[in-house]
Amino acid sequence: MKILMVNKFFFIKGGVERYFFELSEILKTHNHSVIPFSMKHPQNYSSDYEEFFIENIDYHQISFRKNPFRSLSVFFKMIYSLEAKRKMEKLIDKVKPDVAHLHMIDHQISPSILSVFHRHGIPVIYTAHHYKLVCPNYRLFNTRTQIICEKCLDGHYYHPLIERCHKNSLRASFMISVETSIHKLFRLYEDNIDIFHAPSHFMERKLLQAGIDKGKVEYLSFPIRMDEFVPDYNFQDYFVYYGRLSEEKGIFSLLKAMKQVRSSRLVLVGEGPERQKLEEFISKNQIPNVTFTGYKQGDELRAILAKAKFVVMPSEWYENAPFVIYESFAMGKPVIGSDLGGIPELIEHQRTGLIFRSGDVEMLAANINFLLSSDQRIISYGKRARIQAEKQFSPHTHYKRIMEKYNRMLKKR
Repeated sequence: MKILMVNKFFFIKGGVERYFFELSEILKTHNHSVIPFSMKHPQNYSSDYEEFFIENIDYHQISFRKNPFRSLSVFFKMIYSLEAKRKMEKLIDKVKPDVAHLHMIDHQISPSILSVFHRHGIPVIYTAHHYKLVCPNYRLFNTRTQIICEKCLDGHYYHPLIERCHKNSLRASFMISVETSIHKLFRLYEDNIDIFHAPSHFMERKLLQAGIDKGKVEYLSFPIRMDEFVPDYNFQDYFVYYGRLSEEKGIFSLLKAMKQVRSSRLVLVGEGPERQKLEEFISKNQIPNVTFTGYKQGDELRAILAKAKFVVMPSEWYENAPFVIYESFAMGKPVIGSDLGGIPELIEHQRTGLIFRSGDVEMLAANINFLLSSDQRIISYGKRARIQAEKQFSPHTHYKRIMEKYNRMLKKR
């Protein structure tokens, strides 16, 4: 089978790309052809199909004040990219794919390519990595007020104009409001996608709540290569948070909880906009048992995880299907996670980890101290976590289920 794999980035930028490349490799090992379509970027991996990639667009470098005409052109591309549509047409004419699998296409690629698939009779599956289909800023989280927001689930997308929920900017919020309203008005996603793949039951519920056709929304967890993660139960005296250092991740609540934790230390792995504020908070509140490592990935990250007692995920927004939990479980590490989004459906309380109320500092501190009080408890939780990972996140299981979806779409078409 020939599968067209579409994502705006062709390098590992985050969890989206992890799945994009992971699935591509799984399909290739079963002798399927995977054809990528993406955006040109200096960090891209090499590809035989790069000539069909669209030109790079960096929205952070767009300024209406300095270059209004260029900015307006980019804004229209965000809504409907004729370049992406034209290049997709050429790629399809050359490779004649059987199925299209979409990941992140918003902004840079746009849903303009969906009409091309429809015209050629190519079935489409869309993996909902984020909440863009139901929330213009794709987070269900107001970055200005730092609170969860579900106002756009009613299908009215004027709320960003009132809330300024995107980059705390009226102009940016206006752009995403118009973009999503136009896409919704013409039902570009709803009418041209055969299956909406939800990687968490929470995402599944939100898509249905926003009115996506129930018959099109299907749950399937992500896969992870278990052989890359070797459990190590001979841990050292520290536990880990790893990920982006941003406010919605709940790290300030974690640091407040650390005032009540004296028997171990916390290692913060990652970078982000809040690092300086976090360091100032630690200094001001005299929390000595917290250290930063900066951004780590690959073998370096796995080495840190291997010797950690457990992982903490204190998110204060709706995480979808976080790879942090996948990787931690694969390493045999329990996870203490908040009760939001897709987190609690992955963690079995008091068996593979612990669940606490998001933002509840006292409860978080109690959970940390509870795990730290027994090395044997940490080991037993971690072993169960590894077993769960082997059963639920197996590439073999994922392959069978994703192929069932591909074949079912082909039969319908």
